[in-house]
Amino acid sequence: MITKRNVLRKKNWEYTERFICLTLITVCYVFLFFTNCKPGKQNSINLLLLLLNSLDNKNINAESENSTNADPNDEENENSINADPNQNVNVSSSSDSSGPLPPNKNPISPTSSNSNINLDSTDVGIKILSQNVFMVPIDQEDLGQEARAQRIASSNYIKKQDIIVFEGLFHYDARKILLEKIRSEYPYQTDVVGSTKNGWNTTFGVFTNHLIKDGGVIIVSKWPIEEKIQYIFNNLSCGQDQYYNKGFAYVKINKNGKKFHVIGTQLQARESECFNSGETIRKLQIKNIKDFIYSKKIPKDETVLIAGDLNVVKGSNEYFDMISRLNVNEPKYVGVPFTLDTKTNAIASYYYENQKPIYLDYIFVSKSHAQPSVWQNLAYDPISSTIWKRSDGYTSYEFSDRYPVYGFVYADSSTPTKSGHKRTYDQVSFQSTANGKFIQADPNRKDGWLKADATTKTDFTKFNLLQESVSESNPSCMMNNGSVRIESSYYLNYYWNWFIGAASGDYGYHTKFNDASNNLGIRNLDNGCLKNGSRVAFYDWDTVGGGYHYITVWDRGSWKEYLFLWVQSFLSAREIFYLYLDPNPPKDWSQDLIYHH
Repeated sequence: MITKRNVLRKKNWEYTERFICLTLITVCYVFLFFTNCKPGKQNSINLLLLLLNSLDNKNINAESENSTNADPNDEENENSINADPNQNVNVSSSSDSSGPLPPNKNPISPTSSNSNINLDSTDVGIKILSQNVFMVPIDQEDLGQEARAQRIASSNYIKKQDIIVFEGLFHYDARKILLEKIRSEYPYQTDVVGSTKNGWNTTFGVFTNHLIKDGGVIIVSKWPIEEKIQYIFNNLSCGQDQYYNKGFAYVKINKNGKKFHVIGTQLQARESECFNSGETIRKLQIKNIKDFIYSKKIPKDETVLIAGDLNVVKGSNEYFDMISRLNVNEPKYVGVPFTLDTKTNAIASYYYENQKPIYLDYIFVSKSHAQPSVWQNLAYDPISSTIWKRSDGYTSYEFSDRYPVYGFVYADSSTPTKSGHKRTYDQVSFQSTANGKFIQADPNRKDGWLKADATTKTDFTKFNLLQESVSESNPSCMMNNGSVRIESSYYLNYYWNWFIGAASGDYGYHTKFNDASNNLGIRNLDNGCLKNGSRVAFYDWDTVGGGYHYITVWDRGSWKEYLFLWVQSFLSAREIFYLYLDPNPPKDWSQDLIYHH
């Protein structure tokens, strides 16, 4: 009873104080009016508003139910930072909605908050990987999806993460292989976005059953997933994307009691059939993501991550617009310069031959929520330790057309520090012992003739060697034990082959797209492993006349210095070449990484 009486006395005094203040304000107002400081004058109005605001703030501080000290179990306390972040979201497994709306009370504009929330920043210990694995549906082209899924699952680059976001995982069988094989390390997994409403706490957006292709996004986690939501984008896609249920997956992760919120997505593809390459649609999809984050009322001291194939070129005007719309900081970028690199990735070059290398994949941290003092994005270019083959014989060691991106606070001993694309027998050069010149691909056309006419090493004098009969993709020792595929390092997927079918140029060698000579071999005249300075000769099978012959540098006429498979060739200076390994070390970014000290 004593406590209640004291409270009543306090409230009675506050009401009396409020009456006195209002009386004083009224007197001041009358005084200002009669001294020609009329209410229409801005200064007098500002003064009155200031006094009223001070009075209101004082009473709000004394009585507000929305104080951060309010009882977190109070249902009326909607704005407490301890309030349930899912309070206004229907999480029934059977729920379906066109999408969450920002709360009506005290709405926050997605663009109104530009300040960083540095709460508990030293404790944001999360490691996340994102990759578009390019597993197109089974009814489309054979891209070695199942073989690549096997190799991704057993690879080192996906290990020791907290969370992985996969995009482009449309192929059912490949998806099943990958998810099952990594389940022991990542036991908590979502279903694929856009396939079914089962397995999700709720589904937002425009889910359509008539589309035969899902959204291809899956999130897997080392830590328990407490909530799963899928959101199918509300806007119509364009190009090939219109046949897919594209959207994003949201999960709430519990890592040792600390909550992390992750959104994984693949935005509208950059397609020529789309107006402005799909930029308008991507902006609408980004708005869907932003509105969803605000509707969730995620506590400010918890981290929100946005990861995936955003299909926005880093450094472009669209990129900086995206940074602003998502309300995120630019991460510290480390690693290889591009995630879709047609100059280094053979699959990317195969399907996007004329596309310049670009950076499209990101892992961002929301500025409206807790974030670390630094956030790093590392683009990495791993290759499979073993090769894989398509049904048509195409052979590769790439995991995907895209390189993965790591997101983390501080680097550690498991963080890649060097390019994974540097193979021992990549970018080798061959110098003729007859004229001292280097074999080069045609600088003017991808399928041009091969000639030993370069006086110095250039990008066109470099070639990649691969023995398809050996499962190891990067052997430290290549012997003269069978056929070898020789690929132009500059024109990926263009291989040495000889020409037949015309009176002029028959048996001449050129670089041919996706068609290597099946019987081309390399002989190490110094025996043992091929090493820098080894003397080598090339031989091939004559499918017309029969028999193996050496490749020679033609020494006369208009075809001088061109390479030919010649029946009369024998081991002389024109058939012998010096092999030179690439002396350049792999790209090293260890000095760019930030470690915890």
